[in-house]
Parts: sequence; C-alpha cells; structure tokens
Amino acid sequence: MATNHHLLLLVHLILVLSIIAIQTLAAYACIEDERDALLTFKAGISDGIRHSLSSWDEGQDCCRWRGVVCDNTTTRNILELNLRNPYQDSDNWTDYALSGEINPSLLALNHLTRLDLSNNDFVGMSIPEFIASFNNLTHLDLSYSKFGGKIPHQLGNLSKLRSLDLSGSYFIGTIPPQLGNLSSLRYLSLYSAFNDTSTPNTDNLEWISKLASLKYLDMGKINITNAVNWLHIVNKLQSIRVLLMSSSSLPSIPNHLSYVNFTGLTTLDLSNNWQFNTTLSSWLWNLTNLSYLNLEYCLFRGKIPDAHYNLTSLTYLNFKDNNLEGPLPSWLWNLTNLSYLNLLECQFHGKIPDALGNLTSFAYLNLGYNNLEGPLPSWLWNLTNLSYLNLEYCLFRGKIPDALGNLTSLIYLNLGGNNLEGPLPRSIGQLCNLRSIDLSYLGIGGDIRELVGMLGCKWTNMEEIFLSSNNLHGNLSNWLQQMANLKHLDLRNNSLVGSVPHGIGNLQNLNFLDLSSNSLRGVISEAHFANLTKLNDFLLSSNSLIISVGHNWIPPFQLTTLALGSCRVGPQFPAWLRWQRQINEVDLRNTSITGILPDWLWSLPLQLLDLSYNNITGTLPAHLKSTNIVSLDLKFNNLVGPLPLLPDALLLDLSNNSISGPLPKLLPTSILDLLLSNNLINGSIPSSICELASPEALDLSGNNLSGELPQCWQQGSGLEIIDFSNNNITGEIPPSVGSLTSLLSLDLSNNNFYGELPSELQYCKNLVLLDLGNNNFSGNIPIWIGEKLLNLRYLQLRSNMFEGNIPPQLAQLTALQVLDLSSNKLLGSIPRSFGNFTGMISSSVRNEKHTGIYLPGYDVDIFTYKDKLFLVMQGKESKYSEILYLVRTMDLSENNLSGVIPEEIGALRQLNNLNLSRNHLIGTIPEKIFDISSLEYLDLSSNELSGAIPQSISKLTFLDHLNLSYNNLSGRIPSGSQLDTLNDPSIYIGNVYLCGPPTSKNCSEDSAAPKQYVKLC
Repeated sequence: MATNHHLLLLVHLILVLSIIAIQTLAAYACIEDERDALLTFKAGISDGIRHSLSSWDEGQDCCRWRGVVCDNTTTRNILELNLRNPYQDSDNWTDYALSGEINPSLLALNHLTRLDLSNNDFVGMSIPEFIASFNNLTHLDLSYSKFGGKIPHQLGNLSKLRSLDLSGSYFIGTIPPQLGNLSSLRYLSLYSAFNDTSTPNTDNLEWISKLASLKYLDMGKINITNAVNWLHIVNKLQSIRVLLMSSSSLPSIPNHLSYVNFTGLTTLDLSNNWQFNTTLSSWLWNLTNLSYLNLEYCLFRGKIPDAHYNLTSLTYLNFKDNNLEGPLPSWLWNLTNLSYLNLLECQFHGKIPDALGNLTSFAYLNLGYNNLEGPLPSWLWNLTNLSYLNLEYCLFRGKIPDALGNLTSLIYLNLGGNNLEGPLPRSIGQLCNLRSIDLSYLGIGGDIRELVGMLGCKWTNMEEIFLSSNNLHGNLSNWLQQMANLKHLDLRNNSLVGSVPHGIGNLQNLNFLDLSSNSLRGVISEAHFANLTKLNDFLLSSNSLIISVGHNWIPPFQLTTLALGSCRVGPQFPAWLRWQRQINEVDLRNTSITGILPDWLWSLPLQLLDLSYNNITGTLPAHLKSTNIVSLDLKFNNLVGPLPLLPDALLLDLSNNSISGPLPKLLPTSILDLLLSNNLINGSIPSSICELASPEALDLSGNNLSGELPQCWQQGSGLEIIDFSNNNITGEIPPSVGSLTSLLSLDLSNNNFYGELPSELQYCKNLVLLDLGNNNFSGNIPIWIGEKLLNLRYLQLRSNMFEGNIPPQLAQLTALQVLDLSSNKLLGSIPRSFGNFTGMISSSVRNEKHTGIYLPGYDVDIFTYKDKLFLVMQGKESKYSEILYLVRTMDLSENNLSGVIPEEIGALRQLNNLNLSRNHLIGTIPEKIFDISSLEYLDLSSNELSGAIPQSISKLTFLDHLNLSYNNLSGRIPSGSQLDTLNDPSIYIGNVYLCGPPTSKNCSEDSAAPKQYVKLC
C-alpha cells in the first residue's frame, strides 16, 4: 500500500510541474502578432532549394526560429532578425538565398533593433521604404543582396541607426544627402553599391561632415568625381578610425592640409585612384596612429620624403604601382611592427640597405619590378616569418645562396626575371610549406626532373610552378603525374622533349597548363583529359604534337583559353570546341585545318580567335558583326567572297586571302588595326576610315583599290601606320594627312599618285618610314623633309618624276638607314653632307615594333606591326621586314647627277648597298669609298668615271656584287681574296682600257692607262 501511495504522490508532482512548465513556456513564448508577421513575411519569400526558413513552423515558438532573436525578459519582443546567407562564398550560394517580396507585415516588429538581409538574392528590388519606420533600428545590413532602384532618402529618419551597410548593390542615381541625418551612425559602407559608376554617384559629400560619431566609412568602388573637397570634408570627422575610398574616382588629392583633424585614423585605403598623379601628400605623415596604409596605383610620383619616422604603428604598407623614384626611403627601417610591405613596380633603384633586415616581423615582402641592383641581400635569409617573398625583375645578380633554406615559413617564392646565375641550392628542399614557386626567366639549365626533385619534403603538395623561359631539358614522365595538388603549371619556352604522359589526366585540381614552345612530340588523346574537370587554360603551341580526339568527344572541362598553334589539329576543325561555352581565346594558327568553318563557331563567347596559316575556305559569315570578337586573325588562308559587316573588334587581320568586292561603307569605329593586305578588294577607300575612334594601323596594301584618298583625316588621331601600297589609287596626297601627327609609317608606293608633296606632311614629325616610290610625284624634293622629319630611318622616293638638285638638308636625317632616290630626274652633284648619316655610320641597331595591342587580362601583345620595304638590290626587288633594321642602303641611280663622287661617303662604314649607277658622274673612284667595310653591293656602272680602280677595293671582304661597267676606267684590275671570287667579266665591260683577270685582256707596260688620259694629266 505504501508503494502505491508514493507512486500516486509522484504522478501528482509530475502533473503539477508540467502545468507550471506549460504556463512558463506560454509566458515566455513569442508574441503572437509578431509571429504572424513573420509567417506573412515568409509567405512572400522563397527560401531557396535548401529551405533555409524551414524552422519557421507555425506550431513552434518563433523565438526559436532561425535568425530570430527575442528579448529575454517577459515581454519576448523580437529584437533582431538575422537572415544573412552564411554560404555567400559557396558556388551554390543561391541554394540558400532568400528572394521574393519583403512584406510590410514586418512593421509589427516595432522593437526591432537589428535587421540583416545580407548575401541574399532580391534581384534588383528596391529597398522597401517602410524599413525607415523601424524607429528603434540600430543595425541595418542589406549588403550583397542585389537590391536596386534608388537608395530611399527615408533611411535618414532612422535616428538611432549606428551601422548601415548597403555595399555590393545595384543602386541607381546618387547617394541621398539625408543620410547625413544619421547622427548616431558609427559604421557606413557603400562599397560597390551602384550599378553604374561611369557617372558620379554623389553630388557632393557635405552630408558626411554631419556624421560626427562615424568611425568606419567605406566608399570604395563608387564614383565621387564631383567631390572636389572630399579630403576637407573627411578631415572634419574627428572620430573616424577607418577610411576606405579605393577605386572611388577621387578627382585629386591636396598636398597640404592647414590642420589635420582626423589623426585617430588607423586604416587608410586610397588605392586605385589613378587620377592623383602628384607627389605624396605631406599630411599623410601626421597620421601617427596608422597601422594600415594602402596607396596602390594612385600614380604618385617623385621621391618619398625621407624625414618621417612617426608612422611607427604601421603593420601594412602598400605603395604598389606608383611612379616613385630614388632609393628606398630610410624611415622604412624604423617600422619595426611592419608585417606587410608591397613596393611592386614603384621605380625605386639602388641597393637595398642592410637596415631593412631589422624588420623581422615581415610576413609579406614584395619588391618586384624595381631596379634594386646588386646581389640578393644577406639579411633576407633571417626573415624566418616570411610566408610571401616576391623579388621578380629587380636586376639582382649573383648566386642564390644556401641560406634560402632558412625561410621555412615560405608559401610563395618568386625570383623570376633576375640576373641570377649558377645552380639552385639544394637547401630549397627545406621549404616544406612552399605552395607556389616562380623561377621564370633565370636561364636555369639541367634536367627538369632533378630540379623538381629538389623541391623537397612535400614537393608533391605544390600548387603553382612557374619555370618558363629557362634552359630546362628532359621530359615530363615519372614526376608530373604525382603532383596531385597542382593547379598552375607554366613550363613554356624551354627545351623539354618526349611526350606528354597520360597520367596528367589524374591532376584533378589543374586549371592552368602551359607547355608551349618546347620540343614535345607524340599524340594528345582523350585519356590525357580524363579527370581535368577544372582545366581553364590549355596551351601547347609551338610543339610537334598531334591532337587526336574523337569527333563526338565531349570534354570534361570548360576552357577559357586554348592555344594549340603549330600543333597538328586538322584537317577537320575540332568539333569538341562546340561545347566550350566559356571560351575566350582560341589560337589554332598553323594547325593544318582545311575546309569551311562551322557555323556554331561564331556563337561561342570568343574574344580572341587566331586561325591564321591554315587552308580555310569558304566565305566569312554575314552575321560576323554580331559576335563579341575583339581580335580576329585569319591571314594566310583561302577565304573568298565579299567582306561582310565587320564586328566592333580591335584587331581584324584578313590579309593574304582572296576576299573580293569593295570595302564596307561603314567601318567599325572601335577598330585599332585593320589589316586587309593582299586580297582582291576593289573600289575606293570610304570616308568612314577617317571616323575610326583611335586607329593604330591601316594596311590595305596589295589590293585593287582605286579612286583618291579621302580628304577627311583629323587632328588628334592616334594613327601610327598607313600602308596603301600596291593599289591603283590616284590623285594628290590630301593635305589633311598632315594632321596625323602620331604617324610613324606612311607607305603609298606603287600607286598612281601625282603632284607635289603637300607641305602639311612636314607636321608628321614622328615619321620613321616614308615610302612614296613608284608613283608620278613631281617637283623638287622638299627641303622640309630634312629639316622637319628628323626621326626618319627609311626614305624611299624612287621611280617618280622628282627634279632639281638633291637638297643637302637631307643630311640632317642622322638616323637615316635607307635612302632611295633612284629613277627620278634629279640634277646636280651628290651633297658632300651625305657622309653625315649617323644611321649608316653607327653599328648599333634598333629593332622596334611600331604598334601593338595589349588587352587587359592577356599576357602578350596580340598584334605587332613591323616596318617593311620593297628594296631593289642587284636588279631584283625584295621585301625586307624582319631584318629591315639591319639594312643600310643608299641608291641614287638612274638620275642626271653629275660631278664627282664625294669622298665623304666613305665615312658610312655600315653601308651595305651603294648604287650610283646610270648618272653622269665624273672623276676617279675615291679611295675612301673602300673604307666602307660592310659594303656588300656596289654599283657605279654607266657613269663617266675615269682613272684606275684603287687597290684598296680589295679590303671589301663582304663584297658580294660589284658593277663598274660602262665607264672610262683604266689600268690593271685589282686582286684580292674576296675580289677574286667576283670573276664575271661583265662587271668591267665597257671599260676598254681595263686589263687583267677576269677580262681576257692582258696588261702590258704601256697599256696601264690610255694615252689620252696620260696627256691630260
């Protein structure tokens, strides 16, 4: 009985406690109206396929729901709504993101102090104005949720707001100045808040000066160009501690402030405001509490002041990409707390002082692309905390010491592009934490397998290897397939041999592979790509590889870059490219592709396409204009048919095909380089060619163009190259060509131009090449060519109807290497000043490209243009381009020149070709001509020269062609080792008083000179 009694008491006690618990839970459950408001809000929201609001169940206490924070007191009011998407960095972040409409039912949460809807997906939806009615709100975070429309000015009513984050949005319009009413605000971020930053996103910044409590301000990546007085406004914020204005289009930066008020700043980021372009501002050195200073890419110039030791709190300093000069500032040595220093591309020079080694806190050191000569500083090897070291292209020389192995914390090491010598130290194998190594352009030799083997204890964990442009040999077998973590491998421009191992297909993390410019052979098959699902960039150009995959193969990857130039891919166009929906660059030049290009090629998102040097046939698609192509290179194929409307590209090279018909009347204004040479294009040149926005090169040579040149050339054009040679263009050169002041090369040769040269041409002062040969120009050769076009290196006026004397002022063209005035009607004597052409005297050579396109995001110029000339030598016309910079020639032949050959020409010691034939020159051959030790071609034929041939002609050891025929020369023909190889008697024909080999006439004592000439002497 006692047991039953105790049992009844226990049941009664449990029942009482349950009733108390239920009453307690009821008392502390969330308020019903607020719960209903949340459920109404949820009804208008999609919470993603992961159902991130699944805990919001009608039968549960809403204070327990995800993101809901209630008051812990008996009131149980909802205080915070934290609906931030925590998976914003995940590839599938949208699976967890909220979207839809934000219902005003939330207004029932009238005690709300924090609202966080960040990192969701509200896709351009405007911020609901009712949010401004949350009178108790202290924190509002709507960042990175794709809100759009205008920023509601009503937000300025949130008088208790302490933190506002609108960053990463798609707003339009400007920042409402009512935000200046948020007097309690301490944190404000508008980073990248606007969809369009091409126009100003604020009228002024005066409203900021009212935010007296503000400690954190981020206005990065918005356009505040209008805020000329931005610094004076920010200087009023005495409480500010963090100021971030990166990429803000700041119009300028004052050098001085009368009073620095914001000295409490600990973080200052003004990076990527390239409009500054001034010296470093003096007020910076008063910010003595700074721990973080980022001035990257502001185009500051001049020296860094060397008397500021008061920035001792700095832990982060970034001066990357500025135009600073002089040695490294000495006050750097006092920054003993510095752990991050980035001086990449700052133009510093001189040796690095040893005192920098006192900064033992370094974790990140980047001194790349400065002129820091001398050996690698010994103190470097004491910085044992370093995890990042970049010394690329610093002009360091000497050996890499064994002490490199001391830097065991290194994760990233870049010594590329220096003048270092000798083998790598084996101590590099001690860098067990290394994940990225760059030893490019060091001239490292040896077997690559030995080098990789030196990478030591965990070399198979390496993620990035850059060894391009060295002298490495060996093959890729037995080591490459073991590097399971490899993401980036660059071995281009070495001497690697053998095949590419199938095991490369097991490198599942590989996203970049460049093996171009080696001597690899063999077949690349589908097996090589088996597991390369992350591959983005695949470059094998300039190898002897065969790409052999099935016609129906679908790759496991999505490439952005493909370069297989000079590998064998054809004859069919690779069908698997059809599935590459992210491809931007394709290089399939010289890959044996034949036939017609597939239509689907033009639907790919291509920007660079190079299919040159193949056997592609057919016509260009009519819809070419609608593509996104930036650079299209189809030269040296067999394309036919008319030109369609051209795309808005930067480079179009369709030269050396059989394209016919006229040029389109409207050319794309964006084009920089239009290269259509050696086709069958006819008609006239449209006037729209003058409307190109910023052209660099126009090459229409070798077509059937006719008519006159347009008269529309305009001042300010950046045009550098005009080549309209080998056409049927007629008329005079329009004077407006003189407005092309950037012009470097003008080639109008082999046309039907006539008239005198316009004087306006003298304003093209940058001209390096001027070729007007084989036309019908007349009048005198203008004096201003020699007085104004002082950069000329190549001047060709042959085969015209120029008359009068040769102006001696041409000798002012000291850089001249090629002078061809042949086949005109020139009179008078050869100017003695012609011995002053420094370009024909000096042995130094300049091989300069004239123009090229560099596109952001691409490593190399996608196009370069070299000078070319068709020169007549030995009676044959040949094209000179790649070696034109080595040629020195003077051709004055086939004129009516008279007088003697000036001996001053003998000073032109680097002259290769001298042709004075078919004139009326008299006198003897000056001995000094044979001081031209580089002479390979000498033609003095068909003149009236007399006397003996100087024996010094035998000094011309490079002479390969000689013609002295049809003169009045006499005496014994000289002999010599090189001269004796020129044994063709026609060299001397027409000189009846010459004797000796190679002529058949023997010399006798009285036949050395004709009697009539002896009498004259």
